[in-house]
Amino acid sequence: MGFPTTSVFTRVCHVKHGYDERAAHIARQFARHDVPLHFYLDWDVPDISDHVWSSFVGSSDLNRAEVSLALKHVGIWREFLATDMPFCLVFEDDVFLASNFEKRFNECLTEFGSAERKAVVYLGNGGNYYTATSALTKGKSLYPAPHARCTDSYLITRPTAQARCAWFAANTLTQPIDHQVNLIDAASGVEILWFERPIVEQGSHSGAFLSSINVERSRPLWWKRFEWNLKKYRRMLFGHRRDPAAKPTR
Repeated sequence: MGFPTTSVFTRVCHVKHGYDERAAHIARQFARHDVPLHFYLDWDVPDISDHVWSSFVGSSDLNRAEVSLALKHVGIWREFLATDMPFCLVFEDDVFLASNFEKRFNECLTEFGSAERKAVVYLGNGGNYYTATSALTKGKSLYPAPHARCTDSYLITRPTAQARCAWFAANTLTQPIDHQVNLIDAASGVEILWFERPIVEQGSHSGAFLSSINVERSRPLWWKRFEWNLKKYRRMLFGHRRDPAAKPTR
């Protein structure tokens, strides 16, 4: 079974200039799994005018890279809604796809069911969030979750994209996009699902790439790989969810 190109609108958040290593990496990853490659290049940092900033941003705590990424996600949702496709699959440009990505993604669509469902499926392990092994059921991949994982890889439907775009039409960005969507989805009645076990891994978290959002806080890649894997296997066993009192960070 091939990738469902006729029903899934696919976009990758990227930039017009720079990060060539990431672009080449994504091209190799997608070619390996026959995933159509379409970079979304609007809303780089230099594209954000003062007018756009003042109308879209509602917090002085956000940096320009965080705002750029949020605008890219919203732009993708709007482009998706201009089509007649039922599903939208969004990636950021540092992802690694599992060796069985194509097969498992098709299983995800089958289990998900109706495209009329107002829901989001997080395919990756962004933030190292997991459902505990003891809570997993054989043959089941989609599990209700209390919050988003990171926005590096997710699947949404038209009702979800409509709800999120409607929210931004009436509100401003106050948090990084992978935290903002928690507020949006809670207010809009969007169902949050985690795909277990994840079939995508975010390279800037696992130590394959430096972060493009908070470069000054990036640690050595070897340390990030060690720390990530230590957390990963412990949290897969026992499960891990976000601390509700934790301050949003990226």
